[in-house]
Amino acid sequence: MSSKVSVLKRASLEQSSEDEWVHRFGLTERFAHWWTVLMMAIALLSGLALGDEGAGGPLLTVHWGAVALIGVGLLAALVFGDTRALLRAAWRLFSFDRRDVMWIRDHLRHPLGGGDHGDYGMFNPAQKALAWALSVAVAVVIFTGIQALSAGGDDSGGPHAAAVVVAMVLLGAHIFMAVINPASNHALNGMVFGRVRRSWAAKHHGGWLKDNSR
Repeated sequence: MSSKVSVLKRASLEQSSEDEWVHRFGLTERFAHWWTVLMMAIALLSGLALGDEGAGGPLLTVHWGAVALIGVGLLAALVFGDTRALLRAAWRLFSFDRRDVMWIRDHLRHPLGGGDHGDYGMFNPAQKALAWALSVAVAVVIFTGIQALSAGGDDSGGPHAAAVVVAMVLLGAHIFMAVINPASNHALNGMVFGRVRRSWAAKHHGGWLKDNSR
């Protein structure tokens, strides 16, 4: 009888451990993320509303103001927030290591999710590739936007319009993965509340979880 009680107690403790929340992002990282997404959305939507009438007016001010505020917000986060945490998260997001090779290998072998996955870093290669693609797309949007503005604002079907479409598709992919996709939408808890379930982290980012427990 006591043996059975002991087993049940141990199982209960293990379940409790799996249901624990673990810290993933601090306030600085979350502010930088949401500020960037918000300003990007305002810039893209105001750009679409402008259409070919980009010569002037309050909408153009909103459009370029949102672009400028991306940099202002990130600079404010670096200066007034937890600089080390933000730079550490950025490094983990934009750098690649052996765990990424392992992730690619495992997912090529088991594309439908089978097999023993989990010992990966804070971000997987798909997240990193999307972050790089979005960053490059935004840079191209800004560069081609400056060119279009200096040419009089007419860029229908030109490189700026194409860059905006690409950026919107990538932003849509980010939103889909964060909100809709059941395999990854739990990560949204980390960016909203700063924490995720230990069981989810162990399954998808086990290496990062081990690093944090050292």
